[in-house]
Amino acid sequence: MADLTALRTIPAERARLDARELALIDQARREGATWVDIAAALGLGSRQAAEQRRLRLTAAVHPVAPELDAGLGAPVTALRAAAADLHRRIGADRRWDRRFTRAALVRQTLAAAPEAPASALYALVAAAVADLAGAGAPLPAPTRAAVARLTSALEAATPQP
Repeated sequence: MADLTALRTIPAERARLDARELALIDQARREGATWVDIAAALGLGSRQAAEQRRLRLTAAVHPVAPELDAGLGAPVTALRAAAADLHRRIGADRRWDRRFTRAALVRQTLAAAPEAPASALYALVAAAVADLAGAGAPLPAPTRAAVARLTSALEAATPQP
């Protein structure tokens, strides 16, 4: 019988490599690299291919965990999805960490949302929304729209007394 031990290590190695690639892409963006630069470094044919790769990596590395929301209803699932969407958007923004004082904190807070229990999810999103409200700096239109969706999702998911 064939020894499959080495093959069994591949999924874990792939996950580590995906996480490293995502971290390097995000670091490059924060340091000013364009999508064209990243596409060339990865051997991809276009900036769109590089952006799509980052989205795929983000979904693989930080999957939204629907089982965390079992029995909590669609509003909580929508809140988690809106937080993940905003996190993907700001992760692709090379100037995000320089946009306002607490921008890096917002990025880190939203990074925890996909795996957070529902009770912590509310607190994480509420903190991110409060930090975004105090940003003062104008955000790009797609990011503003994602923030508005997150704010609406938080209002819809917040239990009423």
